Amino acid sequence: MKLRYRFLLFFSSVFCFFSASAQREVLTIQEAVKAAIENNFDVRIADNTTQISVINNDWGIAGALPQVNAFVNQNFGTNNLKQKLNTGTIIEKKGNNSQSISAGLQVVWRVFDGMKMFATKRKLEELQEMGELAFRKTLNETVYNVIASYYSIVTLKEQIQATEEQIKLYEDRWNLSKAKYEIGTGAKYEVLEAEVDMNSQESNLLSLRNALAIAKSSLYNLMGRTADTSYTIIDTIVVNAIPTLPEIQEKIELYNPDILLANSNLNVLFETKNEVKANKLPSVTLTGNYNFNKNSSSAGFNLFNQTYGLSGLIGISIPIFQGRVVNKQMQVADINIRNQQLAIEKAKNDIRTAVNNAVINYSNARKIIELETGNLKTAKENIDIATERYKRLNITTVELRQIQISYNATKTRLVNAMNQAKMAEAMIALLTGDIGNL
Repeated sequence: MKLRYRFLLFFSSVFCFFSASAQREVLTIQEAVKAAIENNFDVRIADNTTQISVINNDWGIAGALPQVNAFVNQNFGTNNLKQKLNTGTIIEKKGNNSQSISAGLQVVWRVFDGMKMFATKRKLEELQEMGELAFRKTLNETVYNVIASYYSIVTLKEQIQATEEQIKLYEDRWNLSKAKYEIGTGAKYEVLEAEVDMNSQESNLLSLRNALAIAKSSLYNLMGRTADTSYTIIDTIVVNAIPTLPEIQEKIELYNPDILLANSNLNVLFETKNEVKANKLPSVTLTGNYNFNKNSSSAGFNLFNQTYGLSGLIGISIPIFQGRVVNKQMQVADINIRNQQLAIEKAKNDIRTAVNNAVINYSNARKIIELETGNLKTAKENIDIATERYKRLNITTVELRQIQISYNATKTRLVNAMNQAKMAEAMIALLTGDIGNL
């Protein structure tokens, strides 16, 4: 429970200075993450599940505490009595009333069960730890999904802006081509080609806007909001530096939820084996009783009888032969442990692969960003020059079109590289447990 609240506090402290209002005009990434932490359904379900593991982590559930039971019984009866004594006396009585009352208190305490109760308690503690780690994993993955969804929206908005700019360039080319055609210095196919390019980008713009609407709906769902919620997303992607590879590996060993969960599950399997092993050992049970009995009758030899008092019992159970059930269970437990050890190695290998891929993607994206930033500046300058040359009939419409396409491709590559770098950065943060710092 402490671990769960520690992570909630950690995330809340990072984003506490942002408002959680669902109807603010501008939505920052920090506000989106904060809303998801507070309202995401998966996070809330994981939180409730963690509380169940906390409740179950109890000595009573482990079987270490005594059981106390009380009972009260009262019986009534009516019968006919006929007795013949050795003295020759005959007793007959009809409608004889009888009554009996019994009450008691019993305490049963298994004081030794082959150390099974201690193994069970350690197992419950590990299960609580697993619940808290599972909550942390859900929280981290939710934050990552919010970041991915948010920057997907930013990327789509950048692509829409680039497409709108491209449409404007094609429109300018169409106007120039039309003007040249009308004065007899241009061909009609140049006008038609510019119109086709412009319409093609208009169609692309519609598809991008459709994708943007769906991406926003997905983000609002992660935030626990309805699909008709309206926000304005900031059009900025800031790529931060990533830790060094040794720092990444160290943080993964200490904070990666998948590895910690796998290790905790291995501990659970060890304690499960200890529970099975305990079935081979004797058990000792203490039983204490306090009984009260009272009987009364309106006829007969005993008109009244009452007993009460304490009694105790020490029970020792020694297993001699259990049909080899325990031995089979031990063998299965050993196989489960070996499988979990393999699962840990697999998880580590998968994470190393994911880290390696993320570092490669990040490094490549940063190189592309640096290259395409310069290319974009050059391409924009080339657009201006080419447009002026086209007006003076120094280049053809084919050449101008190719320069415009080159400019759009450069801007698209830059936007995609920014998104690739940010997602690689987020993936590394997810694997190292630093996702809340983005």
